[in-house]
Amino acid sequence: MPSPAVTVLMPVYNADRFAAQTLDSILAQTFGDFEFLIINDGSTDRSLEILQGYARRDHRIRLVSRPNTGYAVALNEGLGLARGEFVARIDADDLADPRRLELQVERMRREPELVALGSNALAMDEDGRLLGDYLVPLTHEEIEANHLRGSSTIHHPAVMLRPEAVKRVGGYRAELMPCEDFDLWLRLGEVGRLANLPEKLLTKRLLVGSAVARNLAKQEKLVKAIVREAWQRRGLRGDPELRQNRPLRPVDLYRQWGWMALRARHLPTSRRYAARAILSRPLDTESWKLALCSLRGY
Repeated sequence: MPSPAVTVLMPVYNADRFAAQTLDSILAQTFGDFEFLIINDGSTDRSLEILQGYARRDHRIRLVSRPNTGYAVALNEGLGLARGEFVARIDADDLADPRRLELQVERMRREPELVALGSNALAMDEDGRLLGDYLVPLTHEEIEANHLRGSSTIHHPAVMLRPEAVKRVGGYRAELMPCEDFDLWLRLGEVGRLANLPEKLLTKRLLVGSAVARNLAKQEKLVKAIVREAWQRRGLRGDPELRQNRPLRPVDLYRQWGWMALRARHLPTSRRYAARAILSRPLDTESWKLALCSLRGY
C-alpha cells in the first residue's frame, strides 16, 4: 500500500470515557490521506473494545495492543511504526478541529524548514464544558524565547512533526516524563524551525487528576534540568532565567479554570469552578474574589 501523507499517532491507556469522541474528531478530518496509528498501552478498562470496534469499521486505523510500557515508550514505538510523511499527535481525551490536518499539511509542505507545527487551542473540562482560549505564541523566535525560560508553548496533542527530524534528535526521552514533550521541543528547535498556527485546531481537556497535575513538583525540577542542558548544548553564556511557577494544588487549578471561563464569558462554568475552589479551601480569599466576579459577570 502507498504510504499516507500523515500518520496520526495516539497512545491510549484507560481512556474509555473519552476515546470515542477523539476518534470521531480524527475520522471526520477534511484531509483524508492519513493512517490512524493507535497504541493501546495495556488498558484495563473498555478502551480496547472501543478501539477494536472502530478499527473494524475504518481501514485507516492501525491498532497495536500490548502490555503497558508507559506513554513516552508508546510514542517512540509509534514513531518507529509510522509510515506517513508527517506525524500528527493527538491524546485520547482531546478533540481535533475538522480542518486540523488540512491546514497543518499545507503549512508544512510550504515551509520545509518547519520540524514541528502546533496551533492555538480551546480548553474544556472533563465534562466537556468549554473553559476558554488556550493561546500560544506563533513564531519560532517567540516559541524559542519562552522555551529557554522554561515555558512550553506548543500543545503536544496539537503538534505535527517531521518524523525524520524527531528521530535525528533521538525521539522522546522516557526518563523525562512528564516533560518529555518540552525536552523534545528544545532539541527540535536546534535542527529546524518551530511554529504554531493561529487557528484553534485543538480542544484540550484539562483534568485535575492528569499526569501533569499529579507531578507538578517533579515537573518543576525536570524543567530546570532540561533548560540548563539546552543552554549547555547551545553554548549560551550565563544561567537561564527561569520563570518561577508555584506548584498548583487542586484549588489553584479550579481558580485558574474559573478565571479562564470568566474571560471567555462562560459564566455558569466560571461560577462552578469558583464554588469548587471555595469548597476546597473555604478561607481562601482569592476563591471568594473569583466567586464575586463570576456572579457580577466581569
